Amino acid sequence: MALSTTWAGVPSSHRYRSPRLDAVTPPATTETARPLPPPGINPTSIKWAAIVPGVALLMLGVVIVINVLTAPGPDPAPSPRLKQVSGLVTSPTPPFKALVFAGEPPDEIVAAAVVPVGAVQVDLPHTGGEATSYDRSIVFESPASSQALYTYFTAQMKGRGWKIFSTGKPAHAPGVEILSQRGGSDSWFWEQGVDISPTTFSKDGTLQTTRFTIRLYQASMGS
Repeated sequence: MALSTTWAGVPSSHRYRSPRLDAVTPPATTETARPLPPPGINPTSIKWAAIVPGVALLMLGVVIVINVLTAPGPDPAPSPRLKQVSGLVTSPTPPFKALVFAGEPPDEIVAAAVVPVGAVQVDLPHTGGEATSYDRSIVFESPASSQALYTYFTAQMKGRGWKIFSTGKPAHAPGVEILSQRGGSDSWFWEQGVDISPTTFSKDGTLQTTRFTIRLYQASMGS
């Protein structure tokens, strides 16, 4: 045949040779290169693995900043004008100073709960609060009127860093109740409540007495 004759006449050096295909020969690699993954498997980049701890550190930093900004802390000292309100002068001795236990309440909370001069302690009732949290009440009698005491305590609470969140009639007694809250240096919120009873008068009408109860307690997480 012509094809045989032509091929036979071509020198062996000029003859075309097909490349040898070996199915078991591994892909060529260098010492520093990684073999390619099998078909259908996407390679995993180390960049994504490095991003994960970075995001975690960022979130941790955000949480720390939020806690620092929202944690309660001591409020500024009261204004000197609070020394006398509605004709009532503040006693130099805070009523709860003698009732501090294991450092609670903190000094600034003790100093922020005040009573007027002339108020006489008449009782230390049991509050029925939680055993693990500070909760004490003191009952006083004062020659001031209930209106004067209401004006006094409202001004004192606002001026000493307390935030009044409720004012109205007590749950089980006549009179008026003032409830307030402020943060302490111990990172807890504290609540102060003052219940002022109606003023009573002597038989001849020459003397007046008003009883009030001041309660100080560490606010629970559900408050």
